[in-house]
Amino acid sequence: MRVKSNVAAALALLLLPATLSGARAGDSVRVGLAAVYPAYSIPYAAKELGYYKEKDLDVEITQFKGGPATQQALASGAIDISTIVPGAAALAIAKGVQEKIVALSVPPTPQGWYIMVPASSPAKTMADLNGKTVGVTQSGSLTDFWVLQAAAKAGVSVKTAPLGAAALMGALKSNQIDAAILWPAFSYKGLVDGDLRAVVDLNKTMEPVVSEGWAASNELIEKRPAVLHRWLEANAKTLVYMSSHADWSIKFLKTYFDERDDRVIAPIYENFIKHINPDGVMKPEWMSRGLELAASANLETKLTVDQVYSTAFTPIKVQ
Repeated sequence: MRVKSNVAAALALLLLPATLSGARAGDSVRVGLAAVYPAYSIPYAAKELGYYKEKDLDVEITQFKGGPATQQALASGAIDISTIVPGAAALAIAKGVQEKIVALSVPPTPQGWYIMVPASSPAKTMADLNGKTVGVTQSGSLTDFWVLQAAAKAGVSVKTAPLGAAALMGALKSNQIDAAILWPAFSYKGLVDGDLRAVVDLNKTMEPVVSEGWAASNELIEKRPAVLHRWLEANAKTLVYMSSHADWSIKFLKTYFDERDDRVIAPIYENFIKHINPDGVMKPEWMSRGLELAASANLETKLTVDQVYSTAFTPIKVQ
């Protein structure tokens, strides 16, 4: 009897992992983010709210230093999903990188994006910056594209200085550059402190555009589409939750940005987070404008919109 009992106990132990709820490891998803930025807070919020776990996903988030580094990680297979500018995606795809943009990750207009000057600067408009130096994060980045397009719209020429995100504010305040492009939270911080002034509000001057989207590797798109669907659904659920839970969201954003001033965080929440469409839909004309941004920096490719993005995963359903 003891032998039979021991055998039965051993069999029970072997079967236990397969029968326990939640014992199976979730599907892995490796996400790359380019900086600390409102849209990039969503995966962290989804993780904190437990929505990835709810979707049976094991999500690893890596923060890189800028968009180009994130794109390189996606191209090398080090990550499965990244945020990316359509022009950068088009350049990569033209070189043979297997990826596509599958959902819009930001508001369709650049909320909280400004080209700014020191408060003491005589410049009042973009035209006043003709021939001046404007700070951007990196050459070939979204900040570079925005500045060059704004200059083209104003009919002027500017010199862009790639200084890195962390150095832009300091360089601008110390007058090392004439102007800089800033985004939340930097832009709101400069306005609240009163030492910076906006000469261009991109939200008012730019038409709806896919300025950035969630790009996925073809490996994930083709071989694990259900996993990608679940990841996008978790993000959509997070956006819906955040839009209807201001107290939780503002507290979370304060931690994410390491910023305690409500005057900085509140507009990020109201103007940016609440303007990201959970369905992730990208209109073809928005994507076309996204590709035109790269053309402003002489990085135009001959790829069509359909070669750069996929509509197979949108509209995203909140489940």
